[in-house]
Amino acid sequence: MNLELATAPTQEPISMDELMVYLRIDSEDMVENQLLESILKASRENVEDITRRAIMTQTWDYYLNEFPGADYFKLPLGNLQSVTHVKYTDSDGTQTTMTVSTDYLVEINDDQCGRIVLPYDTDWPIFTEYPSKAIVVRFVCGWTARALVPAKIKSAIKLICADLYENREGQVLSGQSYLENRTVKKLLMSARLWDEFL
Repeated sequence: MNLELATAPTQEPISMDELMVYLRIDSEDMVENQLLESILKASRENVEDITRRAIMTQTWDYYLNEFPGADYFKLPLGNLQSVTHVKYTDSDGTQTTMTVSTDYLVEINDDQCGRIVLPYDTDWPIFTEYPSKAIVVRFVCGWTARALVPAKIKSAIKLICADLYENREGQVLSGQSYLENRTVKKLLMSARLWDEFL
């Protein structure tokens, strides 16, 4: 799967105030706040890796080398909000932008994977593909507001944040090997996307 982040999320699924309450921290130390912000971002990215989802609104480019044999293909990361464009590049380097509703349709599919679908009685364009990344789909995905993010995902992020905050010097406790918190995986198991992609 060939994905490139075009626009990162502008907010995290948990506010700094909410995180500080959870960690029982009462601090106005700017250095400490910067540490917490980086821990929160790392925790959200970890949850995105585990679930294969985009948590908050973000824009991605999804590259394919050719159109599929089927009359649709899935877009990764779930929670599809919109498709900005579908473009393909021929062997001469000429890029063509496809037209939504005429050349393709968009299926949002709630929090699951969205799809690009051919309209009835239509075929994918026939062209000699550019050698690499011949087709690009730019799409926006993720939950649009913190309040919409499921509680189990927020709880997993908080657990990871607490772990990173408490064990920032190294993950060894009382001379024993560090044990990963299994609750995180249990919380996220049902939120994981299992779809396969081109």
